[in-house]
Amino acid sequence: MIRRHMFMSALAATVALSGCGGGNGSGATPTPTASPTPTPTPSPTYATFPLSAPTEFNTYSAAISYTGDPATSAVTLGAASTETLSTRVRLATDSAINTGTYVMRENQEESRFCVPTGQTCTSTLVTPSAATNPEFIFRTDDATTAGKFTQVEYLNNVIPTTLTSDAGLALTRVSYANWWRGDSTAGQKRLAYTAWGYSTALSDMPTTGTVSYSDRITGRLVSTVGTTTAINKVTGTVTMNVNFATGVVDMTFALSTIPAGGGTPVAYANFTAQGAIPVGQNQWTGSFTNASPLSGTLAGGFFGSQGEQVGVVFSASGTIGGAQQRLIGVVIGKK
Repeated sequence: MIRRHMFMSALAATVALSGCGGGNGSGATPTPTASPTPTPTPSPTYATFPLSAPTEFNTYSAAISYTGDPATSAVTLGAASTETLSTRVRLATDSAINTGTYVMRENQEESRFCVPTGQTCTSTLVTPSAATNPEFIFRTDDATTAGKFTQVEYLNNVIPTTLTSDAGLALTRVSYANWWRGDSTAGQKRLAYTAWGYSTALSDMPTTGTVSYSDRITGRLVSTVGTTTAINKVTGTVTMNVNFATGVVDMTFALSTIPAGGGTPVAYANFTAQGAIPVGQNQWTGSFTNASPLSGTLAGGFFGSQGEQVGVVFSASGTIGGAQQRLIGVVIGKK
């Protein structure tokens, strides 16, 4: 029994050494596990204008206000402000001008517009959606309160059959709408300018390079001096350069006002502005520089693939030539 016990012990030791690759080193080398090939992240896809169905959008917004009757006196000017993308000011737009309902909403205040063809609607389509028109404009005048009105101006790039023929405005990722309303002849009036569309996904934002954008602008200037008030549309040229490596946004404005009765624009003022894009974001805020004649703020964002298009709102206040001023507008553009 002792001899058998010694034999089994020796056999066990031999098996253990073999399993450990000991002895003459002839054990099999383990096959390394291959690293899995990472699946590439697909590029985001974006919807485009014109629309194919009614759609609601959150907006970047700028706001100014004034109180009084501009036809007879100097109005009292309110504050000027801008806001990044939010649900506080939002809108709905449609793809069919004759049957759709167009809505502007700020907190609890809302205006609805439509063409009164088979609908319960009191709006007037002041300017139709047509290739020759950069905007289509609705207006509603209250029949029971003198001077109470609401008006909306949509960029004409959302209706499929009547897109603007202006290539600089026929943008596919960004649009704008401007909302003007008043409580009564001598009551408060409010202007809200908005930019909105299909925002660039955070993962799709560029992080290198400097890009220039070809921009278009529309706005309004409310100016008081002595006992008079002037309200003029604003046009002009804007240049915008974005350094995606540093996040710095630089803008220059050469603005003109359009006479109330139409005609040749009149040179108004030049502005410069600068903003900053926070790391990992697709929107930014900024302000007019000290070299600008008015002080104010801007809020903007990027739309579509790799920030291919931009929308920026701005508002400003101050005094030029002894006149108290409020300026509001929206800039849209593309690379």
